[in-house]
Amino acid sequence: MNFTVFGITITWSWIVSFLIGLLGIGVMIWVHELGHAFAARACGINVERLSFGFGPPIIKWRRKDTQYVIAAIPFGGACKMSGGDDIQNAITQHKKHIESAEDGSIWSVGPIKRIIAYAAGPIANMLFAFLCYALLMTMPTLIGTYPSKVVLSNDYPALYNLESTAASEAGMMTGDTIVAVEDIEVSNYTEMQQALAQFKTAETVRIQTKRGTFYVHPRDGVYGFLPFQEPIVGHVNNDTPEKKAGLRSGDKITSINGKSVNNMMDLIEAAYTSDFITMTVLRNDESLTLEFENPTQGLNFTLRQQTMKIKGTNFFKALKVSVKECFTILKGTLNAFFGMLRRDKEANDSINGTFTASQSIGMLTTMGFAHGFNSGMRTVLYLLASVSISLAVANLLPIPALDGGLILVSLAELITRRTFHPKMYLYMQIVGTIMIALFFVFRAILSFF
Repeated sequence: MNFTVFGITITWSWIVSFLIGLLGIGVMIWVHELGHAFAARACGINVERLSFGFGPPIIKWRRKDTQYVIAAIPFGGACKMSGGDDIQNAITQHKKHIESAEDGSIWSVGPIKRIIAYAAGPIANMLFAFLCYALLMTMPTLIGTYPSKVVLSNDYPALYNLESTAASEAGMMTGDTIVAVEDIEVSNYTEMQQALAQFKTAETVRIQTKRGTFYVHPRDGVYGFLPFQEPIVGHVNNDTPEKKAGLRSGDKITSINGKSVNNMMDLIEAAYTSDFITMTVLRNDESLTLEFENPTQGLNFTLRQQTMKIKGTNFFKALKVSVKECFTILKGTLNAFFGMLRRDKEANDSINGTFTASQSIGMLTTMGFAHGFNSGMRTVLYLLASVSISLAVANLLPIPALDGGLILVSLAELITRRTFHPKMYLYMQIVGTIMIALFFVFRAILSFF
């Protein structure tokens, strides 16, 4: 299946990614509503209905005063607290305030307990994000690295526009394998970078290679090294020109557009300068020619890479670090919201709607699992944490229909020591809904400028 809607090419892989993303957002909404439900009960407020998903109910059951629902579309949820009848009764009786309430109604408790019930949803999202980050950091991970073989950036003027580098001036060449920096032995590119960083302020650094020893004068700590990665295909993205042309994992790329390919930078330079690519690959000792268009002048595949296993962090240490990580994401999310209001295009692009966010989350999750279960789970935990924090921030906006608006109203009730006119609560819901709609219209308008 392959068709286009509103400029978006719809494929099976796109649909799967989109549904995975929606499910992830649904999980965050479930966490949010469960937070409201637990806090409401703790404050003596009855929860009339707690639903997981939306649409036609598949399973329904009742326990005490709460109806539990599992709906057909598992991409959301709702927590309905008692209190709607009290508003309607006050309006019918022409009351200026909600003077009486049924047992278990949200109006039967004071403003402080209502604030707790309203704030519990965003708090649950923050706690969930905190836990996700902590679990992520306890997991061992494989990080990509390269051999200590180097490429000199000045050999690729189309990409870097450099006539020379500190390494080339010392006599080093692309393809040199570094075995030691001063007296520090290195076996991969990561170790080499760490060793070089120790001498970034030195005037001269002695670098030993398999070809010989060189004395390099770094320019402000820069040597001009790039990683040398063998041109062996690791993963080819679905629904791309490369995939359709027949490129496979394990293919060794030997040439592009008649030019010999020896490392990753040869590939990047060719992709950057070509709209159409003729690629020669070696597969099972057989040479094959693949041709495809390259409209984006980029690569839609990765190369096979060496990996290093990094142990996970102790759980209690991870808890401490995750607090800092969550507040960093929280700060970034708040800056993005305020930046969007200032018509900052970059910030506006970072605040995705459900449709775009679902597509991005699903795509990143799919790509993560394509590189292994561990990588996929780390991607899932990171995305769930980030989306959960964004959901918490969005719900705390001072809009009447959202938790933030309801908290402000309850604070006003706490100060005045009385409820407002019952019709005002209905008007606030209407105004809040309109404000949310205008928010998305505003975002859509900004995207055209």
